[in-house]
Amino acid sequence: MCWSIWKRSVCLHMKILFSRALLQVFALFALAVFVPHAAAQSAPCPLNPASPSVTICSPTNGATVNSPVNIVAGTTDNSSTVKYVQIYVDGVKQYQVSSNQLNTSLAMATGAHRVTVQAQDAAGVIFKSTINITVGSGGGGGPCTLDTTNPSVTICTPANGATVTSPVNVVAGTTDSNKVTNLKIYLDGVSVYSVNANQLNTNITISSTGTHRIAVQAVDSIGQVFKSVINVTVGGTQPPPGDLTNIKHIFFMLQENRSMDNYFGKMGEYRAQRGFNDPFDGIPANVSAPTYSGNRTASPFHFQTVCHENLSPGWNESHYDLHGGMMDYFMKTTGSVASTIDPEGTRAMGYYDWTDLPYYYELAFQFGTSDRFFAPVLAPTIPNRMYMFTGTSFGNVRPVTAPSGGFTQKTIFDAMDQAGVSWRYYYQDNSVFLAQFKTWQTDSGKVRSISNYYTDIQNPSTLPSVIFIERASDSGLDEHPTKNVQLGAASVKTIIDGLMQSPSWASSVFIWTMDEPGGLYDHVNPPAAVKPDGIAPILKSTDIKAEFNQYGMRIPLIVISPWSKPHYVSHTPMDLTAILKLIEVRFKVGSLTARDANSSDMTEFFDFTNPAHLTPPPLPAQPTNGVCNKSLEKAPGF
Repeated sequence: MCWSIWKRSVCLHMKILFSRALLQVFALFALAVFVPHAAAQSAPCPLNPASPSVTICSPTNGATVNSPVNIVAGTTDNSSTVKYVQIYVDGVKQYQVSSNQLNTSLAMATGAHRVTVQAQDAAGVIFKSTINITVGSGGGGGPCTLDTTNPSVTICTPANGATVTSPVNVVAGTTDSNKVTNLKIYLDGVSVYSVNANQLNTNITISSTGTHRIAVQAVDSIGQVFKSVINVTVGGTQPPPGDLTNIKHIFFMLQENRSMDNYFGKMGEYRAQRGFNDPFDGIPANVSAPTYSGNRTASPFHFQTVCHENLSPGWNESHYDLHGGMMDYFMKTTGSVASTIDPEGTRAMGYYDWTDLPYYYELAFQFGTSDRFFAPVLAPTIPNRMYMFTGTSFGNVRPVTAPSGGFTQKTIFDAMDQAGVSWRYYYQDNSVFLAQFKTWQTDSGKVRSISNYYTDIQNPSTLPSVIFIERASDSGLDEHPTKNVQLGAASVKTIIDGLMQSPSWASSVFIWTMDEPGGLYDHVNPPAAVKPDGIAPILKSTDIKAEFNQYGMRIPLIVISPWSKPHYVSHTPMDLTAILKLIEVRFKVGSLTARDANSSDMTEFFDFTNPAHLTPPPLPAQPTNGVCNKSLEKAPGF
């Protein structure tokens, strides 16, 4: 009731607004009822009426098809305009179109594949549909018209003599009366890609302009090796997808000695609980390995303690752990760190899950992670941290004492100085690895206490472009074996929370990972890697003979930014030098070695069309009350 002149005026105004709103609603309803939708008339097939949703018209789920595979899909979105539609094959983006539907063909290797069609609308909502298909080897299975010579490799694209831009899409197929078991791409004589299939379709990064030699080599079931070679000219590098300049600050931090399976081996199960059943290569079921004595076997098990005794990730132990790619000799090398508690070395098979590390699990789920992120080298902490700073260990395979004046190898910090890029290095205690490099002599003033970090991030205009945060080893917060992992994770949470709550959050990315896996079990055989330089490993006569042409084992990774793709999992093999490549691409800094020059640049983790996390998602507290008792480190039954 309106009982005063002023209130009657307000009420009258409210009634007018309400009447107008009703008219607008009625008009929209009438439009929806009486005006046919143009999109419905042009839909590629009958669409799922749920809004928003993606309908994959063809192929059908479970179908057996030939390559190239024709994929047709449409979308339903009654709330917003669909901006683009993407196709992911086995978790890797292969196609994108700015439309609300698509119809395209993609070359796929023979075998089972997971195809996801994902859409995003103008409101930033991401929705998708997934099918599983099998690509047969029948007629029409080649990615292009193949050479009929038996055996032979046909490089479909690029053409010989073509001028291209990096990354270069390479498509190739084979003709062979025997089964082709493997295809490799060699760039200027260096293996850069391998797939167990009879055809391939992938992108390779070529960092330098000029003429390059691309060879595609096949191996078949009777051991025949055959190949095709082309020359291409790289005329310039394409800009990264979207606008990378949205990122003004790159933070990166390495904790200590945890393998992927040890920390995130149960991430697939965690994602499934959230309704995400996409592939994640975690701990395989029913796996076991021989113990130190060889008299028994042990399987991966859930640690009942948040600390445990050390293991050895040394050059010899790490190479021996691989056991020719079988990945089952981790306990056999635990004698290097003898234990009276766990003489059979079963602690190498222990893992943590979301009940122990809820903060990391949810952080990785909400933002971006990877199941193919590797340490740079099969060696302990120091050589891997050398790669992080310099793109190489300059021959070192074990800890060494820095010479007077420090290591002279050029660091990423030196390169940023030369490029005019600002940077800062925060230490938490007496652990300052940069002090072992010559860089320290001129740039020690850029190294500051972590206490300054919380003040510095309040002013994005004066915050440097690149920030490295050193681990807190002396304080016991680096998550290294023997340390309490929950205390370390809680400390990291404080650092990341500070950034998320600051004005710098909107323009930053924070990359969290480990330096190396610490001798802990991981089931994935590290793939081939580009040698960083011509420096051979500095080995003793008793050392296992190997080169710097293979990654170390997998380590956990989280890429945290307002621009991170939500719930993203990368399946692209890369190592710590990918962080260097991101810095180099974003801030126009020159490469340090061939390793970082040929690395992925990590831009796949970001979507610069829409910042999904300008308001950070809710994240759980990290408990610190777990039992830290090394006597509980053994596998059940030991």
